[in-house]
Amino acid sequence: MKKISDGVWPVMLTPFKGKDQIDFNGLEELTEWYISQGVHGLFSACLSSEALEMGDASKLALVKRVVEIADGRIPVVAGVMGVVSRSKRVEMAHEVLEIGAAAAVLTFSDLVHQGASDEEWMREMDRHLNSLKGCPLGVYECPFPYHRMMTPELTDYVSDHPEFLFLKETSGRLPEMVRKRQAGKKFGLKVFSADALTILEAMKGGLNGFSGLQTNLWPALHVKLFACWQDNPLLAKRLQQFFIDYQWVLHRSYPASAKLYLKMAYDLNIETLSFLEDASVGLGDQEWISELVQAVHDFMGQINVHLPIGRCVSNYRMGR
Repeated sequence: MKKISDGVWPVMLTPFKGKDQIDFNGLEELTEWYISQGVHGLFSACLSSEALEMGDASKLALVKRVVEIADGRIPVVAGVMGVVSRSKRVEMAHEVLEIGAAAAVLTFSDLVHQGASDEEWMREMDRHLNSLKGCPLGVYECPFPYHRMMTPELTDYVSDHPEFLFLKETSGRLPEMVRKRQAGKKFGLKVFSADALTILEAMKGGLNGFSGLQTNLWPALHVKLFACWQDNPLLAKRLQQFFIDYQWVLHRSYPASAKLYLKMAYDLNIETLSFLEDASVGLGDQEWISELVQAVHDFMGQINVHLPIGRCVSNYRMGR
């Protein structure tokens, strides 16, 4: 069984050529970029990947290529989300594991309708586990199509099943994160916060790492925090404040804006096409993203994290 490492797990973007058409050349460049930032694992076919806007065949092709590119350098977990039936969900989970994913990650809200009880959820998961017994799995508190959280009852259920190795936690509440982490220690469930605003305190509380949207902008800074929070508390506080100060970026045309940021900051050859909530960017976004690129670059220099700034920045500023 592949290892689920502590640390920073980006919720991967997907470069597109068109609707449900993956740009595989761009995907290779993007995957290599994540790895170059020092991340500890990758979460593919998730919400930021726009998996809900893709067909099942495209999701599988996406996971397969990411696993191939990673080539064992870091583990990859694969979302099994937006799949319409239990049989198809189980089939896809087996397929991504055969491809080489470290875990197949099921979405809490996929299993039952919004008004269903925890007991109904557990009965449905029992049916899944009848076909997935012994398979390495994860669970994801995805906010779509509705936000079902891991209640104490569901926490006990998940923690009692050693198949579950990975949890993406999205409550944004430290007591909830710590509660789930403590329960997860029973059989090794690792808990990764999606909340950049509290990540320092979450790691102090025992969480295993970070798997949030900011990993698509400055993953190296989250890697730095993961590495330094115990030995260099002053630097850790500076990093945490940076994550708070720049959280606003994620409320402006994400994930299209993140793709444009990567083009400008790192000269990645990816398009900004996005289909999640019809997000898009235009000429009016280039100015604020260019300013953001410079601000991040300057901050990295101040804390001695030196990464190249893309040559595209000056071109955008000159309106080319």
